Amino acid sequence: MISRTKALLAAIALWMACAAAPAAALAQGEEGDGAEEAADAGAPEIAWIEEAEDSSPLLEETLEMSGVESQQSKAPRYLLQKIVVKGNKKTMRRVLMQYVDMRPGEVFSANDPRLELARYRLLATGYFERVSLSLKRGDRLGWAVLVIRVKERNTIVIKDLMIGFSEVTPYGSIGVAENSFLGTGIQVSGSVVGARDQFGYKLSIADDHFLGSDVGLHIEGRYADAVDFFGHERIRVDSSDRSRDYALLYYKRAGLRAGTGYTLLLDFNFWLDYRFEFVRADVPAAGSHYSFGERRPIEFGHLVPGNSILSSILFGVARDTRDHPLLPSEGSFSELGVELSSEVLGSNYEFSKFTVTNDTHFPLGKGHSIRLGLFAGFIMGDAPFYNQFFVGDFSSFVPTRLLELNFSHLQPRLLDTSVQEMRYEDLAGAVTLEYSIPFYRGQGMVYGVNGFLNFGVFALASREDLRTDPQGYQGYEVVPMDLTANLGVKIDTRIGVFMVSVANLFRLIPKVGEEMAK
Repeated sequence: MISRTKALLAAIALWMACAAAPAAALAQGEEGDGAEEAADAGAPEIAWIEEAEDSSPLLEETLEMSGVESQQSKAPRYLLQKIVVKGNKKTMRRVLMQYVDMRPGEVFSANDPRLELARYRLLATGYFERVSLSLKRGDRLGWAVLVIRVKERNTIVIKDLMIGFSEVTPYGSIGVAENSFLGTGIQVSGSVVGARDQFGYKLSIADDHFLGSDVGLHIEGRYADAVDFFGHERIRVDSSDRSRDYALLYYKRAGLRAGTGYTLLLDFNFWLDYRFEFVRADVPAAGSHYSFGERRPIEFGHLVPGNSILSSILFGVARDTRDHPLLPSEGSFSELGVELSSEVLGSNYEFSKFTVTNDTHFPLGKGHSIRLGLFAGFIMGDAPFYNQFFVGDFSSFVPTRLLELNFSHLQPRLLDTSVQEMRYEDLAGAVTLEYSIPFYRGQGMVYGVNGFLNFGVFALASREDLRTDPQGYQGYEVVPMDLTANLGVKIDTRIGVFMVSVANLFRLIPKVGEEMAK
């Protein structure tokens, strides 16, 4: 069995060489119990707790031996004798135990919230298809054995798979990730995206428990040779009298992002990153467009012409209590993020970016659920356009960015408001409701299929435009907001999660998507 340190060094070498994710390799569990198959192949997906046959409370002398004072509780209390893990053929036992906040010698009750939390955290890793917990009687009165049974998922998955045809260019992306390299819990991944005159890739490696500690480490590298599209209507560039559909900005980016994370209070994760990028931009000398009822100069994304450096610090906190990482039906995910860029850090860009995200899933019974999604973002200063809030990230009718590359010049116009003047902006907010229906649950190639229907409203604006009355708009039209909706299915398989939706079809038929955006 290789050590965790050697596995990490091997993964770093693999990432530095830009090689593809390796084929799955088996690593036996560290204990005999860890290599056993689950005794009951039909164990329920929902955690179940079976109390010991003798459910008498712990004896007073047992409590004294463990150094724990007696407390009044309705539920019987036990002394944890040991933890047995079954079903982990690939995942090392110590990796699994890092997500269980209980250790032998502790006193607990059968309804201890740490039991259910351990199940949620194990499922959230993405390593396991199913996790169940049970209690068995220990060797002495008042002792209990915690049995954790898991059924592993395939950890080599396809991600970021997208194919589309915008009104400007065909485009596509694909990625491959090994979520547990040699069973060590180290994640190695790579993604690539391409379009006409555009190319980009991203490579990353992460370990949530670096060298067996509670501190995580992650490193990400990316490169982009890209072009973006600016201007609203009747665009002129470099003193030309000829009107165009859009102005082009060619640029290249190469950078690294590295940081650490720490889990506190069981399900709160704090993270701190440093980001460094070298940017080369071919910014047009001048450009103007017709916007808000008058001709205005084009702001080319706040990019510094020629060579520049983006250096920033990012930090935040996230909390995840969802019952499933891919097809959740209850629980929530919340995150607060902050990014600070300054000349003090050697950056050519001065800005502060704040984001708040919350997704709450409300169970309706029989696997049905409603998700309420909330998002708010605010930027102070002049952030590069690829760091701003993009209209395609909120509207299902405009192609979204892939690896922060954009492929479309469409604007959403369902409500015909001033949001059609917005593209890369400093202020953003969105509210989304999504109804989810479980169509299928299985154990073969397909783990589950969920149908979904969502509807939302979003707003996007710049700080400058909020200070003036938008000319050419009246009544509700002055509010830079629009609607979005989508319908489709999410398919959880052994090789990744795939989504087929109406919005995906729009991206395959650009004329239809263009009409919907209008």
